[in-house]
Amino acid sequence: MDRFLLNVVVTISILILVVSCSKKEDVPQQSAVVVNPKILYFATGQCNSGSGITTFTSMSSSRMVSRVDLSTVPAVATTVLDLSSTYQGGVFAPETGVQSLVDNDASILMLTENAINTGDRKVYSIPKVSPYNTSVYISDALALTATNTNIERNLVKDIDGTLLFSKSVAIEKIGTNSLRVPMGANPWINSPAGNCATSNTFISALALMPPYTGTTTGKLIFAHQGITAAVNRLGIISNDGYAIAGNCINGYQISAVTHTNAPGLSGPLTFSATGVSPTAMVYIPTPTGPTTGKLIVAYSAASNAAVDMNNVTTLNYAIVMWSVSESSTTVAALSSPVVLYRDFTDIFGISALAYDADTTSLYVATASQPGVTNQTTSGYGYKIEKFILDLATPAVRLVRPNNTAYVVRSSSTKCISSMVIGNK
Repeated sequence: MDRFLLNVVVTISILILVVSCSKKEDVPQQSAVVVNPKILYFATGQCNSGSGITTFTSMSSSRMVSRVDLSTVPAVATTVLDLSSTYQGGVFAPETGVQSLVDNDASILMLTENAINTGDRKVYSIPKVSPYNTSVYISDALALTATNTNIERNLVKDIDGTLLFSKSVAIEKIGTNSLRVPMGANPWINSPAGNCATSNTFISALALMPPYTGTTTGKLIFAHQGITAAVNRLGIISNDGYAIAGNCINGYQISAVTHTNAPGLSGPLTFSATGVSPTAMVYIPTPTGPTTGKLIVAYSAASNAAVDMNNVTTLNYAIVMWSVSESSTTVAALSSPVVLYRDFTDIFGISALAYDADTTSLYVATASQPGVTNQTTSGYGYKIEKFILDLATPAVRLVRPNNTAYVVRSSSTKCISSMVIGNK
């Protein structure tokens, strides 16, 4: 064999041997895990900061739905839907504001309020990927009443997909077919008696408990506020709605229940003669321990008297945790309210709450000008504070990057009527 050819053959053989020896076992490539970041959605409309504080009307509010990516530091709010702009269904009436939001997987459900043009009281579906393709989700005229004083307030979604919302004097239920579920000729919950209320004119907030064993829907906790202590209450209604007095499972005048301060806190635990307004709340299940869950309730002054604009002599502004127990379909109770936070300069006039169980973060929307009874005079927007919640101690810790609110006030935050956490 020619020497040159022999060298070529030897070289190729060596290369093949080296490649064969160095070849490693193929390792399957793993796909990168894509994490869908959590988003805090918030709405602006006719918010409620208690009977003692004047807030913006639907028309004078920012009339927006905005969002904050919770993985971004510092927090930046961006507009999702501006009700002053055209959407695929047309235009919103200029008096229409956003009252409440519910996360609905690929969309956000939006409850609107308009006491002037009541035909614009609806529930809309806002697609997260294309918000201006918003469409009407519920327009049942019997539920979304034309009575101008029946202000739409708070929307919640039960585990079976049904919706409930308050409208000042009553609570309506909407089935998965988008139609009203009445209780006879009345709303699902209408004028509950007994311990649940002395009168019903301002049902301010709703929270659903998980279904009890053997049931498919949960009991409903509601808050009612007014200008007298007797009507500032919390109540629990059967998951069957309200038809008879027995459907009111329990009810409490807030100021008549003994409160305690959380460890490390001090200050008066008595209330003014008008009591305190429960403006917002979130329910947190606790699967272990003696209680079924914890109810976080926002308190705000029930009067605009100067003495009630702080917490110096009475408790007017606070984040409070109630223990929730449940032992049957007809037995449930609230007890042992603990004041978690009471620095009124940080939480003056709370209007909305949202809780992220994964990070134990509590988001609190509040007026940005402490001590001012009329928040509209200077046109200030609301702000959002962030707390880390410790249910065991119990305690909360205020988180303030650069010593500023989590979301600072702006022209887009007048005033925050609802918050909800969902995916992008």
